[in-house]
Amino acid sequence: MRARLHWRCGKRRLSENKTAAGIATIYDALLSGMRWYIMVEKVVKSDHHSTEDLENERYVFHILKKNGVIDSSINIGEIQDLVDKALMDEDITSGKGKFVNDIEKFLTSINVLPFDESKLPPEDPSTF
Repeated sequence: MRARLHWRCGKRRLSENKTAAGIATIYDALLSGMRWYIMVEKVVKSDHHSTEDLENERYVFHILKKNGVIDSSINIGEIQDLVDKALMDEDITSGKGKFVNDIEKFLTSINVLPFDESKLPPEDPSTF
């Protein structure tokens, strides 16, 4: 649910020219989707991982790469660099479209997207 809510909100923020907030929100949608996938698909077979492990981005990326969920079609380093640039108010115009497309493609591959918008709570227009 969080991944879908943040995907929707991130896309709205980008359309409102709130670039840094939109990029950060879409990145959170990516991370939330990855964490959901790990839990639902039981990607981690051992019993000694914890919820804290899933809060660690590097752990999440490592587990998904190790299990073949992340392949060369998505460049996590490139995505993180663009997020960092957006949050530092650097110009990311040239990479923004690829960023959104790559994340949309990945979230689709793990069945987070597409989704029925009507199953989400309505957006509050006053939300930043």
